[in-house]
Amino acid sequence: MRPLIVSNFVTLDGCYEDASRTLVPLFEYRHPDYSGDDQFDHHNLEVLEAAGTLLLAGRESALNNLRYWQGVQGDPQATPVRRAFARRIAQIETVIVSDHVTPGDLTPFPNTRAAKVAEAEATVRALKAGEGPPILIILSRLLWQGLLARGLVDELHLTTFPLLAGPGGTPLFTGRPPVQFRLIRSQTYPGSGNVLNVYDVSRLAPVAGT
Repeated sequence: MRPLIVSNFVTLDGCYEDASRTLVPLFEYRHPDYSGDDQFDHHNLEVLEAAGTLLLAGRESALNNLRYWQGVQGDPQATPVRRAFARRIAQIETVIVSDHVTPGDLTPFPNTRAAKVAEAEATVRALKAGEGPPILIILSRLLWQGLLARGLVDELHLTTFPLLAGPGGTPLFTGRPPVQFRLIRSQTYPGSGNVLNVYDVSRLAPVAGT
């Protein structure tokens, strides 16, 4: 069975975006010692290269993501790690969970297909039932949290950034799914304030009589 791995980041105050619903303002107060820190990119490249399928969510979000990485491939200002990430994005099987993706949308992305929202759980179960390398979700918080509640997430790679989202930030977790987390690895990086924690995820068995 193929494992489903999730890689996400979280701020010190437990958020994944600030009140503007974007990421760039989060870095306004980043400590100068961490200027240019790209360890989150390196970690995501590592798990992406090991994966066999990438899951994305939402038509606009997913397509904009894929278009962005197409542009990075030819960008001479892009860092080596981001160019390597872009090359892998172009190669890996990708599934977009959305009710609004059309065949024409996918023409520029030959390794990509769509799955309806109502079919997301069945699609993931079918992917997991096969043989092969892991399935990966990077960001796409609402998608993976729905799968987490159904016991379909096997590992959570959570990178804590030394930043604050502040009032109005969106919490990474907005519910309390019946799952247990067992810490299997922690990692820090030279020149970075990021802390990676990798958790094994297991779903709690239903209580008898409920």
